[in-house]
Amino acid sequence: MLFPRLGVAFRILAGLTVIGGLTAATSVVAVSLFSQFHEGFAQVATAKVPGLVSASQLAQQSGTIAANAPALVAVQSQSVREAVMARIGDQIDLLEDLMSRLRGRSGGDADLAELERRKTELLENLRTLNAQVERQLAVTAETGALVGRVLDLDQRIRRVSQELAAGDTIARFLPDAASAAEAEAVRRMERDVQRWADHAGHAMTLMLASTRADHEAKVERLRQEYLTALDEAAVPLSRLPPAPRTTLEPLHRELTSLGLGERNLFTGRLTEITLQRAVKGAVTRNQNVSDRLVASVSDYFLGIEQDIAARSAEFERVIREGERAIVGMALVSILGALAIFLYIHRNVVRRLRLLQAAMSAHEAGQPVAIPTRGADEIGDMARAFQFFVATIKARERDLLDSERRLRAILEQSPVGVSIGRADGTVAFANARAAELAGVPLARFVGRRHALAPPMQPSATGRALLPSGEAGVMARDVELAVDRPDGSRVWALQTLQRTEFEGRPAVLAWSYDITERKQAEEALRHAKDAAEVAARSKSEFLATMSHEIRTPMNGVLGMLELIALTPLTGEQQALLTTVRDSATALLRIIDDILDLSKIEAGKLDLEELDLSPVELVEGVADLLAPQAHHRQLALVCQIDLSVPPSVRGDPGRLRQILFNLAGNAIKFTEVGRVVLRTTVAGTPAPGMVTLRFEVEDTGIGISEEGQARLFQPFSQADSSTTRRFGGTGLGLAICTRLVEMMGGAIGVASAPGHGSTFWFTVDLPLGDADRAADAPDLADLTIVVAEGEPAQRTALVRYLQAKHAAVADAASAEETVELTELAVPDVLVLASRLPDASAAEVLERLAALGAPPPPTLLLTDGREAGEALPLPDGVPQDALPRPLHRDPLFRKIAVLAGRAAPPPAARADAAANGADTPLPGARREPHAEEAAVLVAEDHPTNQQVILRQLRQLGFAADIAADGIDALAALRGKRYRLLITDCHMPRMDGYELSRQIRAAEQEAGTGRRLPIIAMTANALAGEMERCTAAGMDDYIAKPVTLRQLADVLNRWSGATAAPLPPEEPPPAAAAPPVLDLDHVRTMFGALDAEAVTMLEYFIETTAPLLDEAGAALARGDFEALRHAAHAAAGASRTAGAKVLAQACSALEVAAARGDHDGAETGRAAMADAFPAVAEAIRALREEAPA
Repeated sequence: MLFPRLGVAFRILAGLTVIGGLTAATSVVAVSLFSQFHEGFAQVATAKVPGLVSASQLAQQSGTIAANAPALVAVQSQSVREAVMARIGDQIDLLEDLMSRLRGRSGGDADLAELERRKTELLENLRTLNAQVERQLAVTAETGALVGRVLDLDQRIRRVSQELAAGDTIARFLPDAASAAEAEAVRRMERDVQRWADHAGHAMTLMLASTRADHEAKVERLRQEYLTALDEAAVPLSRLPPAPRTTLEPLHRELTSLGLGERNLFTGRLTEITLQRAVKGAVTRNQNVSDRLVASVSDYFLGIEQDIAARSAEFERVIREGERAIVGMALVSILGALAIFLYIHRNVVRRLRLLQAAMSAHEAGQPVAIPTRGADEIGDMARAFQFFVATIKARERDLLDSERRLRAILEQSPVGVSIGRADGTVAFANARAAELAGVPLARFVGRRHALAPPMQPSATGRALLPSGEAGVMARDVELAVDRPDGSRVWALQTLQRTEFEGRPAVLAWSYDITERKQAEEALRHAKDAAEVAARSKSEFLATMSHEIRTPMNGVLGMLELIALTPLTGEQQALLTTVRDSATALLRIIDDILDLSKIEAGKLDLEELDLSPVELVEGVADLLAPQAHHRQLALVCQIDLSVPPSVRGDPGRLRQILFNLAGNAIKFTEVGRVVLRTTVAGTPAPGMVTLRFEVEDTGIGISEEGQARLFQPFSQADSSTTRRFGGTGLGLAICTRLVEMMGGAIGVASAPGHGSTFWFTVDLPLGDADRAADAPDLADLTIVVAEGEPAQRTALVRYLQAKHAAVADAASAEETVELTELAVPDVLVLASRLPDASAAEVLERLAALGAPPPPTLLLTDGREAGEALPLPDGVPQDALPRPLHRDPLFRKIAVLAGRAAPPPAARADAAANGADTPLPGARREPHAEEAAVLVAEDHPTNQQVILRQLRQLGFAADIAADGIDALAALRGKRYRLLITDCHMPRMDGYELSRQIRAAEQEAGTGRRLPIIAMTANALAGEMERCTAAGMDDYIAKPVTLRQLADVLNRWSGATAAPLPPEEPPPAAAAPPVLDLDHVRTMFGALDAEAVTMLEYFIETTAPLLDEAGAALARGDFEALRHAAHAAAGASRTAGAKVLAQACSALEVAAARGDHDGAETGRAAMADAFPAVAEAIRALREEAPA
């Protein structure tokens, strides 16, 4: 059998067949790979990825709903609650939509059941929380209404009780109350009405306090106290006659209904507390449920991620195996093609070129038909190319779908996203960015806008970051965006370099921070409002001072005038009581103003040289009369390590010590009060820490009471105020003063065991030259006979510190035994021991034949220090309590012969200046042209000032306000105008300004002296009066002597002499000092009072030098400050002439009047030596 020859055609055909087979196999593998990849990719892209996105959005939305629960709890009204719930409802709808998306894509996945259950639990908890908050708001509103009723009832009770308590009102119920018994019945009815009002007021206070209680037990305790107060109020009500009882019973029933009725304050508050606790529990449960829902969503999210990861691994395996197969078959095909290239060029190349042209056209984007005819390898290649083109187009469609999804995500984003081209036009933006810009999206894109800045840094107006930080140009930059509608919003922007459509661009992320900026602005407004409130408080205090001092001027002025009339002894005693009470009220007002100045930061501390020893002993001297009156021992214990001089504010330190020691005396019935000073440390070179203690044996204070002690208007127990009186301001002021000095204050106490109040301050060391030369007491034998243990201990420590040999005795028997055993160099003997007097002790010693020692008698300050029964030649002396350390040492040294006795006191130095008539005084009324015009709106004060002027011999006219005063000045010529600063229609400031303007316009050169008379005691009032054109200033209440001084200074005439207010004291006083004022300030005109006056001289002399230096350099502000300080100190010391000169200098300095300042400075310099000489004369006359 013959076989045909295999020609080239066959071989070529065979080669092409082989190559075609290999190519086909390669194509099949490729098609299979692409099919599997397409199928897996389609499943992931169309099912799993959207599931991931939905799960992520679901987690975010559930967290948002949970975050709104605290906002629901924080609402203050039903409308706000409904708004919050409406917002939560919208978010719940969005959550339901996300859940439905997951259900549609998961095909009933079992994990969705858990998500559904968590979601339902979250929604139910939110509805429960909403119901609880709704009920809580309703209960709170009902409680507020009850509080309003309580406040209204309080006003009506006050008004009715005041009407019933008035004498004429009670008299209507007992019209025939003529006898003493019936008058007593009227007074008893007045007291019962007042008691009922007090108990009713206490009951209402308890009801109001229950609205601030934070626990059921506290509310129940207040309810019980309320029942007690109600029962106590019923007792005086039952005792009233039918008519007034009928008036009060409806109010009493209403008070009972508010506290015990069906809807009362106590029940309402208990319901509020219960609802608050329930709401907190619901919030906690809501957070837990939300956390569990987020955890379930996270698990679902993780499952989807794991499925995608598994599918990705399978894709990688299939593609890797197919890649190897394709590579192998391709190599074989290429080798076969090279072998038969020459044979197939003519039949194959042309077709390949056609195929190449088709491919080039598709590459250039020109869709042409692909030549796929033919069953050979070239046809297969054409068909494979056609498949590639179809696959690429499918991928492009998928990419477009992905882009649409990304756009949807950006559109739903709460962050504004915009892309700006290099020229600044907006290339892309989402809806949030257009919303921030305040324009439609179509108008926003394609135009320039600040939210899409250009590439140039100078054009952005923002601080750019260095390039290279992930392309970030700026981060967290605040940008103000002005919308077309005129509103302004704020955005927080981050700018990043990017590319858009193949060109450089700027990607901007914009967060809306308008609410935050609005909150900052609201905070600034709140701060401004707080500052306005602080200023209003100061103005209120000024008004309060004026309104209180105005009637007090009438009270004290009339009392002063009554004192000038003939009075019986009983009337004089009653008048003194009323005057003391009014003065005490003024002290309370001063305390309130002090506290206000401290809180406002307007209280300045001085730094002057002071002696701690003199400070403590001076306070003890001031309080000695009170302590002696209460039969208390007042003891000073000052450690010898305390430096002789420090620098600080002596006035404020004295105020603190005076308050603490005064309280100790007030709250101590039996025993002693000890003022103790020690050195607590040396915090730095040139500094010392002093510790001041006030120890008493009084009633003591519980721990609960100590916690309230240092608060304004608070005392340890409310019963304390009723029993001992007081406002509770003193300790609060002490606390603030100590804190201003950088110190600390505290108390150690227990009920029934007394108290120890202490405070520490760090002070610079003062002038060491102030230390006095201490006498030598070394090796002296001294017997101290003192029955008071604290005083005896202080004496022993003092003398042992001076190296004396000291023996102490607590009774007369011990004293006699010690003295008989060995006669001491000095016997320090109390005027009275527990078992005998001092005279009896010395008589016992004389009876035993013991030689009498030199004796220093310790008196209690009320005794005259009578001579002791000692033989002639035996020295003796007396020293009043409270004992002063340095005088004690000096007297013992004199008695022991270690020091010379002081020189004898000089004869009477001068007459009593306080009781001496004013120089050149006369009683004749002045002529009509010398009349005084008084502008005063208060009727009582009008009568007071008229009587005072009449008493001083001046005729006066009254004007009710500034307008009437101007009319009076146009019709009559006056020598002087005295005007109140606060009047209706036109006040004193405006009156003064108009008078000065009229004088300047007239050009006559005549100037009417204008004197301000005001009850405003706040700082700056003098400057305000001076700025208005006034010449002088007197503060209400105005005394006769103050008024006389002003008239003498400004009227051109002399006031009538003032009769003495009290019988002149035995000792004559210098004419330049008001000794009555000194006695009032220091309790007595004794050696310690003179010491305080000497301290006044030491501290005032530098002020005179400072004033002279300030005047020389033309510094009127420094001159006014020095004159003001000297004037205040002079008034305190009773140096009125000097104070007047200082005040005149202060006024001239405030006006910038150089000539007036020269005159005032000369008057001050002339008056000061006379004051200093008078005080030196007092020192020589004062008892040792």
